[in-house]
Amino acid sequence: MTTTDETDPSIDLSIDLAALKRERHVDYDPFAAADLQQNLARLAEFRDMNTMTYSTLGEGFWIATGYDEVVSVLRRNNKGFVSYPNNPLGEPKDGTSAAKKKLIPIDLDGTEHRQYRKLLDPVFSPKNMNALEPQIRKLANDLIDLWIEDGRVDFVEGFAFPFSATTVIVLMGWPLADAHMMNGWVTTLQHGVTNGSQEETIKAQQAAVTECRNYLMTMIEQRRQAPAEDFTTMLMNIEINGRKLDDDELFDTFLLLMLAGLDTVQSVLTQIFAYLGTRPDQWDEIFAEPETLDLAVEEFLRWTAPAPPNRNVVDDYVVVGDVRLPRGERVHCPIGAANRDPKYFPNPDEVDFHRPVKPHLAFGLGPHRCIGIHLARLEIKIAFEELRARMPQFTLDESFQPTGHLGFAWGMENVHLKFPAGKRSGA
Repeated sequence: MTTTDETDPSIDLSIDLAALKRERHVDYDPFAAADLQQNLARLAEFRDMNTMTYSTLGEGFWIATGYDEVVSVLRRNNKGFVSYPNNPLGEPKDGTSAAKKKLIPIDLDGTEHRQYRKLLDPVFSPKNMNALEPQIRKLANDLIDLWIEDGRVDFVEGFAFPFSATTVIVLMGWPLADAHMMNGWVTTLQHGVTNGSQEETIKAQQAAVTECRNYLMTMIEQRRQAPAEDFTTMLMNIEINGRKLDDDELFDTFLLLMLAGLDTVQSVLTQIFAYLGTRPDQWDEIFAEPETLDLAVEEFLRWTAPAPPNRNVVDDYVVVGDVRLPRGERVHCPIGAANRDPKYFPNPDEVDFHRPVKPHLAFGLGPHRCIGIHLARLEIKIAFEELRARMPQFTLDESFQPTGHLGFAWGMENVHLKFPAGKRSGA
């Protein structure tokens, strides 16, 4: 099958692809430790050069930085592109890296992917997620109680991580006491070993997969012996083609939920509060009018957008932007860059709660749009409301310097806040 964009007069089919790669070459490492705003500024420079640039790192990959280009890739997934391997550097050749593991359903395509999504999407419906609201609010306040009297908090460790992690763990019915252990696995699988060699990262990822698998297999066996009223048991009972998922498929599904649930919302919250820590006027603005809260949630999702999905060409060719890509080419789609395309978002680096409506891409697009979209929005909104009620003013603690990382989900560490000390609930 070929894509029929060949007649597009803007595409010069005579251009040699190798020459185009040399012409549009940029030095870009999608896994570098990086200041996120500086990284987005670099991607904007790439976009000014051309919405499709090329990095020779790994097996080589194209970088789509324009909104239209990213939309064209993600929307037509399964029609010219597939998701696996969801790694801009290509598929590991040694077979040991955790990145080689297919995660259900994000690394699946076509009919198989649609079958899983048909069964999983209702599980994560707005109705089911909204039913969790009282528990999520209680979790938020329980966490705030731990540090509200101190007048300062390591926001990542004190709120963003445990809030997002605990919400997913409650959803799945997993032991809360194991949250930090799970986060350790997630950090290793998503970001490797900080300042470590490739060999050290591969070894650590392999160990993390083994430990996580042993843990989840024990959990699965426990549920088989004693089913519970939780999403773990619910997912164990779904059927594909008349059969329940086997252990490997269950592990893949649960691992994906762990990776997505413990990392992405944490990333969004840490970026938001690092930003608001220097802009108290905008923290106030969110709550000045009732309708602003939902607008702020959407604007911050646009502005933070931690996911950079990757797609691989499987047709004879596809056209993205002004580039004709043959089978085997790979496209890296940093959504954060697409969400800051000035073609659609004027003054894109600014946080504007009242900008004209244009659909952002924070949750992706097309068949692989984020399955946890409703839960993520609910978590962020509740975090805003409960933190505002308990911590109406705060600033970034200048004694610490926030740092960022790229990888499979962009994020921040070392975000410390200070505020007038408050009281524990009921005190």
